[in-house]
Amino acid sequence: MKKISVLLVVVLISAAVSSQEGNLKKQFYFRLGASVPTWRYYGNDGKTDFSEGTKRIGGIFEVGSIYMLNGIQLAEGMRLGINVDYLSVWVNRFTYNGGSPSTNFAYLGSKVGPSFSYSPVNHLVFDAYVKFNPVWASMNYLKFGDENTEDELFFGFMGIKYSVGFNVRYSLLMMGFEFNPGFSKLRYYNKDENKLTSDYLGNTNNENDKTPVPCINITLGLSF
Repeated sequence: MKKISVLLVVVLISAAVSSQEGNLKKQFYFRLGASVPTWRYYGNDGKTDFSEGTKRIGGIFEVGSIYMLNGIQLAEGMRLGINVDYLSVWVNRFTYNGGSPSTNFAYLGSKVGPSFSYSPVNHLVFDAYVKFNPVWASMNYLKFGDENTEDELFFGFMGIKYSVGFNVRYSLLMMGFEFNPGFSKLRYYNKDENKLTSDYLGNTNNENDKTPVPCINITLGLSF
């Protein structure tokens, strides 16, 4: 199945080589912005599950390309594509009681999926996409800010996330909006023994080893 999927992606990208009238150009971009964790983070049911005064914040940086499949002819100014984020890095943070304690999640991964681009006028393009996001590495740091309570560190190298979003591009400028749900498997790191244990951070309201980490990403960048 994996070999078939890889072959399909290669064939689709190869189709983009053909040059025809009305084609859209392949894009390379980098962007950064805000990554806002939702109130369902860590498996919570909503804002009421968090203590009063809880604040949330985050940031994101991505580098990627949109490969236009110009060999697949659609209406004028419309093209299918393959959207790849080679590198996607973000951090989400919750702070309680004015800043202490805090929970801090960091993600490193890639994204790939189909896209649809529409250019109604010259220099203006809208891209809509759905992406599969494998988690290469993740970390969660629980900082208690209390001398009597030891901070906790979790690491993960497994998980699946997804992206649904769209871009607005005008000339070199790009603005993106994205909803990114999914989970990471985070194992407790024992600092005394210098190793990962079999204990998972898990889900607040369910007994399983998957930690939900959904967020909304709003980005600005340059696309060439």
